Order: sequence, then structure tokens, then C-alpha cells
Amino acid sequence: MEINKVVENLKVRGFEPFYFESRDEAIDKIVEIIGHDKSVGFGGSMTVHELELMDILENEGNKILSHSKVSPEERDHVYQLAQSANFYISSTNALTEQGELVNIDGTANRVTTFTFGVKNIIFVLGVNKITKDVTSAINRIRNYVAPKNCVRLHRNTPCATLGHCVNCNSDDCICNTTVISHHPTSKQDHVYVIIINEELGY
Repeated sequence: MEINKVVENLKVRGFEPFYFESRDEAIDKIVEIIGHDKSVGFGGSMTVHELELMDILENEGNKILSHSKVSPEERDHVYQLAQSANFYISSTNALTEQGELVNIDGTANRVTTFTFGVKNIIFVLGVNKITKDVTSAINRIRNYVAPKNCVRLHRNTPCATLGHCVNCNSDDCICNTTVISHHPTSKQDHVYVIIINEELGY
């Protein structure tokens, strides 16, 4: 994998990519992009959690909209608020070398926001999420990411036990909607892709 080629492919597709050797540099860039006194929605993301972005941006005077900070009864309302925020931050389940963002969701609060609603989106990811193509991206998500998330979320799915996908129809399935972002949509002003030369999330 040539990271410069991945960055160039993202640019050609209309995304605004940045590559950083360290998380500190990436965090500084995200703070610079968002500034102060903005509303910032968040998708569920271990990468975002590891970078402590919610606390950092809240300390900058921004309003944080995350379902992880409210009771289960309030989550649907916060999902809706996050979809109309000034910015939305999430990781991506996978990024192909061709510059496509591949995501699979259970609730679909992330992927609907990726496609319509928020004008400014920031994807942040470690180099461990870069895959050769869409096929390998989907394989990575179903057989590595989803099983880990099902264990973390205490979901009763075959993959949580077996460690790999069996294309289940479980009520607890988190692989309900797949979205491949080839380009920003016509409703989006900026879609930033922040790549960090570290292993982050899964």
C-alpha cells in the first residue's frame, strides 16, 4: 500500500484527505477544522473513543451530540440532533486503496448521516483500516469488525461466539445496512478523511 496514492485517490473523488504520522497532529487538525461554539455529532467509534475527541472538542466550547452520553430513552432524539449538527465525526469501517469509504451499520444512524443531512463530515481512521478493494473491505468488516463489536455490545449473534460471519438473520445482527461512499454527495460541503499512521479502533 502506498499511502500517497490512497490520499491522491481520495482527492480525485472529491474528499479532503489529510495524512498524519501521529494522533496529536491529527487531533490538532480536527480542532482547527471545527473551531469553537459548533454542534458536533458523533457516531459510535472506538477510534474516536481512543482519541478522546469528545472531551477535547467539548473543552473547546463545542456542543457534543452523542448517543453514548444519554440514557437509552433519549437516544433516538440525539440521533436526530446529531444528523443536523454543524459537524459529524466518525471513523469508517474500511477505506479502500481506491479511496472508497465502506461502512456497515446495525441502527444505521451513522450511514444515514454519511449520505444526507450534515454538511461537514470528518472521518478519522488508523492505517489498519485501509484495504485493497471493496470486496476485502466488506470481508474485513463482516469477519473482523462486526464480531468484535458484537462482543463489545453484548449482542447475541453467531459471530460473537464463532469470531466470523455466517450471514445470520439474528435479531441482534449489526450488519443491516451497507453503504459505500464513492464521492461526497451534492448536499455535503466538506468530507474530510483524516488518516493516522497508527493502529486505531477495529
